[in-house]
Amino acid sequence: MDTPRVTSILKAGGLINFDMVPKDILERACAFGSAVHLATQLDDLGTLDIDTVDSSIMGYLESWRKFCKDYDLSFTEDEIEHRYTSKRGFTGMPDRISKAKGLLLDIKTGSGVYHSVDIQTAAYQILAEENGIKIKKRMCVQLMENRYKIYPLTETSDKSVFLSCLNIYNFKKRHNMLDKRVT
Repeated sequence: MDTPRVTSILKAGGLINFDMVPKDILERACAFGSAVHLATQLDDLGTLDIDTVDSSIMGYLESWRKFCKDYDLSFTEDEIEHRYTSKRGFTGMPDRISKAKGLLLDIKTGSGVYHSVDIQTAAYQILAEENGIKIKKRMCVQLMENRYKIYPLTETSDKSVFLSCLNIYNFKKRHNMLDKRVT
C-alpha cells in the first residue's frame, strides 16, 4: 500500500465525510475546484494561457489575483503544490507556501469551509517544517466569484489532532479496517 495522503488520513479519522452529498454533485464540485486550482497554479507560474480559461473560472482566478496583490504574495515553483513526504509515514501537497513570509495557504472554492481544513493545514505544516520550512501562519483562502474570504487558522492543538488521526489510520491499516474508498 502506498504512503497515505493527508486527506486519506483525515477520512479514516472521521474528519472528512462527503457520503451525504450526491455523487454527481460531488464530482462536479471536485472537477470545478481542480480547474480553479490549476488556473491559479499556472497563473502563479506565469504559464497560464488566459484564452484557455473557462468563463466560469475567471471570477475565481480574479479573486486569487486580488488576494495575492492585497497580501503582496508571489510564489516560486517550489512553493506551489509541492509534494512532501513525512518521516512519520504520510504525504501531502500544500496549495501554497510563502517561504519568505512563513505563510501556508489552502485554497477552497466550495460554498463553505469545513473545520477539517484546520487539521489539514496543520498536517501540511508538519510536512513543511520537517523539510526545513518555518511556518508562522496558516490560512485558508475561500475563493468566490470576484471576491475572497480569509480564515486564519490559529488553533495550537490542530497538529495533535492530525497526529491522532494518523494513529487511527495506522491502527485501521494494521487491523485491515480501512474503508477501500479512504486509501
